[in-house]
Amino acid sequence: MNSSLSDSISKDTRGRIIQAASVLFSQRGYAGTTTRSIAKKARVNEVTLFRHFGSKENLAREIMNQFGGLAIAENLESHLSGEYRKDLLLIGGMMLKVMTERNDAMRMAICESGNFPEFREIVSENPRQLRQMLARYFQGLMEKKEIREGHPELLAQAFLGMFFSYTVLQGFLQDNLQPEVGPEEIVSQFVELFVRGTLRVKE
Repeated sequence: MNSSLSDSISKDTRGRIIQAASVLFSQRGYAGTTTRSIAKKARVNEVTLFRHFGSKENLAREIMNQFGGLAIAENLESHLSGEYRKDLLLIGGMMLKVMTERNDAMRMAICESGNFPEFREIVSENPRQLRQMLARYFQGLMEKKEIREGHPELLAQAFLGMFFSYTVLQGFLQDNLQPEVGPEEIVSQFVELFVRGTLRVKE
C-alpha cells in the first residue's frame, strides 16, 4: 500500500471516529459514552481508536478543536484586512458556519463542562483562542483611533456572544426566527449593529 493511500485511509478512520464520538457524546454525555461504544459506531476496533487518539479525553479535545479554537483563529487572523466592516463580516460568517455545523459539539460542551474539570478546560480553550484573536484586532483599531475605546476582550466577547446565543437557541430550543432570516442576513445585521455601536465618529 502506497503512503498516500495509507494516509487517506488513516484520515477517513479518524474522521469516522470523531463523527461517532460527536454523536454519542451529544446523546449520552461524556461520562455515559465509552470508547468501546464509539469504536463500534465508527466500525473500528477499540485498539484503533486508542492508536489514533490515546484516550477519550484526547478524542473530546480533538472534537472541540474542530468546533473552534486555534486553527480557526489563526486562519481568520491571516485573512483580516483592517477594513472594519469587511473583517467583521468575515469573522461573523465563519463563526455562524462553524457553530451551526458543530452543533453536536456545542451541545456536548455546554452540558458536560460543569461536571468534569478536565473537560471544562478542553471546552474553555477554544472560545478563549477566538476571543483573544479578536481582542488583538480590536486593540489595533483602538490604537489607530478607528473604533471607540473599550476593553478589547469585552468587545470580543460581546461580538462572539451574538453568534453563540443565536446558534445555541437554534440548536437546543429549535427557536426559529419569524419571519425566517438567511445566514447572510443574520451576519449582516449583527455586524451592522456592532459597527454602529463601536465605530468612532469622525470629527
